[in-house]
Amino acid sequence: MILSSNNPDIPDDIDLSDIRREIDEIDEELLALFVRRMKAAEKVAAVKKRDGTPISNPKREQEILERVEREGGEFGSGARTMMATLIDISCTYQQMLLYGDDGKLRKKFMTAGSIIAGSKIACQGTVGAYSHLAAKQFFGDDVQPVFLAKFQDVFEAVTEGYADFGVLPIENTTAGAVNDVYDLLTRHGFYIVGETDVDVNHCLLAPKGARMEDIKEVYAHPQALSQCARYIQIHGFNTNEYSNNAVAARNVARWNDPTKAAIASSVAGKQFDLDILEEGIQDIDGNQTRFIIISKNMVIRDGADKISLTFSLPHRTGSLYRVLSRFSANGMNISKIESRPLKGQNFQYRFYLDFNGNVHDEKVCALICSLSTEMSHFKFLGNY
Repeated sequence: MILSSNNPDIPDDIDLSDIRREIDEIDEELLALFVRRMKAAEKVAAVKKRDGTPISNPKREQEILERVEREGGEFGSGARTMMATLIDISCTYQQMLLYGDDGKLRKKFMTAGSIIAGSKIACQGTVGAYSHLAAKQFFGDDVQPVFLAKFQDVFEAVTEGYADFGVLPIENTTAGAVNDVYDLLTRHGFYIVGETDVDVNHCLLAPKGARMEDIKEVYAHPQALSQCARYIQIHGFNTNEYSNNAVAARNVARWNDPTKAAIASSVAGKQFDLDILEEGIQDIDGNQTRFIIISKNMVIRDGADKISLTFSLPHRTGSLYRVLSRFSANGMNISKIESRPLKGQNFQYRFYLDFNGNVHDEKVCALICSLSTEMSHFKFLGNY
């Protein structure tokens, strides 16, 4: 049957309240049919469990969606979206019924470890770096992290067992995502086990006795240079990228050249006995950097309320919408989504997604387990 939208003339004796009553009646019928469909999905799950049949049947789903779009006429696209959402909700529900506690990922959730006092911590940079402040903020003031030159070094230290946990920046409120860390997370298959937000108060640091008018060169991490771009432009400084702000401050102190300055924290200035020529030079007040705590073992702490996932999708219309709609259908709030290009695959992307929830909530667990069986390159990054 092809639906038609020939708009009939509206009789004068019909008002909006009459039409709304009609819509309410239709909605009641739709709700009853939805419940009936989900009850049928229960029976499907039971048969699939008995016969060992996979939950997803892409060929049948595609046939259904094509038929619905065809028979929906000019409403076909909307009808297809509605039916795709129904199928996705049904698959998630069947996942919960079918696998129970037998799913591999579910078992990992149940056996996740914990953060032990006295663990070895690795950070990128040196004493006084913002990563150092993040480590102290998360693990306590007495923490004595191992400092390494590059982000990659932190991952390798955890891989080799020289450190139990690593502390790394993942996002800044001004400069955005730290893409290198996202890429390393995927490459190493590590878990995020915690996070902490550090207030960023950038200072212009110079050798003792240096004056503002003397400064020609500034040294800092690319993120810090980006966060202070307006200030740098106003003063006409030449910029030089460094692996870490505190390392830049340390070298400026060693060079003792009044024409060279670093952008770093006041803690770094005190650590390396530099003058603070100006504080708060970042372009935007309230600047913060989010740091994550990484581990090669899954850790889920009490009260964990944020979940991070990564996955890739086929380059088809509506593929991302279908995934996101499942979170909405289950009452889950997505707080962030990032995309990164897949190397060697033109215009194909890996998505990073954060949403609110805990894996010990049955609906949350069922959705994650369902997505893990359906998607390519799916990875549960952590619940923290």
